Amino acid sequence: MGEETRISERVISRRRLLSLSVVGGAAALLVACGGGNETPSADETQSAGGGESAGSGGQGTTPAASGDSGDAELADEQVFRYASQEPEDADPGITGSPWSLSELFEGLVVIDPRDGSFIPSMAEKYEPNSDGSKWTFTMRPGVVWSDGTPITAKDFEWSWKRVMDPQTASKYAAIFYPIQNGEEVAKGELPPDELGVKAIDDSTFEVTLKEPTPFFPIIAATWTAYPVPRHVIEKVGNRWLEPENIVVNGPFILTEWKHDQLMVFEPNPNYWGEKPTLTRAEFILYDDATAKGLPAYENDEIDHALVPSSEYDRVREDPVLSKEMQGYPTSSTEQIHFDCSNPPTNDIRVRQALALGFRREPLIKDVLKDYYLPAPTILPDDIPGHNPDAALEGDLEKAKSLLAEAGFPNGQGWPEDFTLVYRNTSPLPLIAQYLQQEWKQNLGITVQLQPMEPRAYVEWRSARETQPYNAHMGIWGSDYSDPSNWHNQLYASNADFYKTHWKNDEFDSIVAKAMTMTDPDARAAEYAKAEEILIREAAHVPIYHGQRFFVTKPYVKDVYHFPTAAAGSWLKYIKIVK
Repeated sequence: MGEETRISERVISRRRLLSLSVVGGAAALLVACGGGNETPSADETQSAGGGESAGSGGQGTTPAASGDSGDAELADEQVFRYASQEPEDADPGITGSPWSLSELFEGLVVIDPRDGSFIPSMAEKYEPNSDGSKWTFTMRPGVVWSDGTPITAKDFEWSWKRVMDPQTASKYAAIFYPIQNGEEVAKGELPPDELGVKAIDDSTFEVTLKEPTPFFPIIAATWTAYPVPRHVIEKVGNRWLEPENIVVNGPFILTEWKHDQLMVFEPNPNYWGEKPTLTRAEFILYDDATAKGLPAYENDEIDHALVPSSEYDRVREDPVLSKEMQGYPTSSTEQIHFDCSNPPTNDIRVRQALALGFRREPLIKDVLKDYYLPAPTILPDDIPGHNPDAALEGDLEKAKSLLAEAGFPNGQGWPEDFTLVYRNTSPLPLIAQYLQQEWKQNLGITVQLQPMEPRAYVEWRSARETQPYNAHMGIWGSDYSDPSNWHNQLYASNADFYKTHWKNDEFDSIVAKAMTMTDPDARAAEYAKAEEILIREAAHVPIYHGQRFFVTKPYVKDVYHFPTAAAGSWLKYIKIVK
């Protein structure tokens, strides 16, 4: 989802999870959701709600943890320090990026970051009707907010209606489009009370869907589905997230927040589940945590840091750091997005020329040092519907020919103010400069570069719904393991997450049909067709698939970076050993 979005040897596979939901139907998924022991080994991968993903070793690799604490003796001081950035928004109902919201909140169901299994959370059980078009969640008795206020089904009804209320301006309302009247409510065509969610009583929450959606419990695990405290929000408004006001239901509470400097998490004494071992987690906030985290780690200021692609070779060759580096897989794709309603990119030939007008191999090998993986198509290869045959055919000569056909031979007549917008975090400045040089050299066109601080970029992108632009770069990582999280929630014209104003009736029809299909092979085949259209139309041009590497101090154990954003707390399992 948003721009900037945790694993043991036994991880539930995306394809297995899809199989549970569609082959065996809703009942089979319920078995998995019910917290059973079935956790097949397979190739999970990550996201972040459109965020940067943690990763290693490439698509299809088996996720891993930083190290099992085993029988090691715990240190007296259980404090963990981590490099982070000021969140774009810590309100789960508004933000398009999960950040670390799973430390503070839990939904009806939680995906365990250690193995991908389902843990019933605020709901102790849930079941579908016969075709999976209605789900009934039974609340866990005795669960309370951090201030001791009981949590009931009414909290979920209010929170979900709040997400879909246009006045809330949720950046991820599209995730609830499968709910009856979801899209109509989000677009202001119906009032929030018409959303298909209802608290039958304090203990029973009922969700009615437009059509059968066997994988709906996965959606219910995402951050957008977290409850928020109505009794606090109605009292203090937007100030409800400040430490003096915030009330949560997750394993940690936020005890300190010095904006752009520090956030401190401490255990929530009223948390219902397994209590954290850590007594304090400090998120040191940097303007660019990607660039500044590793130096802070080397200065012993933090305990765990991302290794940027620019430092990957150095760390890999360092005799100490190389032993402390661990890779984590991701399920993500960085893309270029074009405004299809604004010349010159309203012309498919221009978009295809730009897609073919740069060389990918030198970008991955020479510029990005093989830290990332080539992306000829958009869906990562761990997501059903991934279609390598959909790659756009052609070379630099084809790109030149297409641009000439569109009226810009050798770049003549190209608008001088054509601008590429991107986040100013690594590795995007390097990629933007490479694209600028390649397009100039290969196509004869000039492209202006406009870097933005990540939060500013998110706001800029949201405003493009009504304001023209040329191009921008944005990443998506799988929030949950299903192709609908990509095609239906990003690219379908009723979602248009990246504000490209691209509409293709055939694509819309295919992904709408595939959304509710119950045969997994047939469903994947439909999404594979959709991928062909998506790549051919070139409104969204893939650049790379993600993978990330972290360094961790030897005394820090049980760090899990789950491959998808919809996962529970990772801080809860971290231990500091002697």
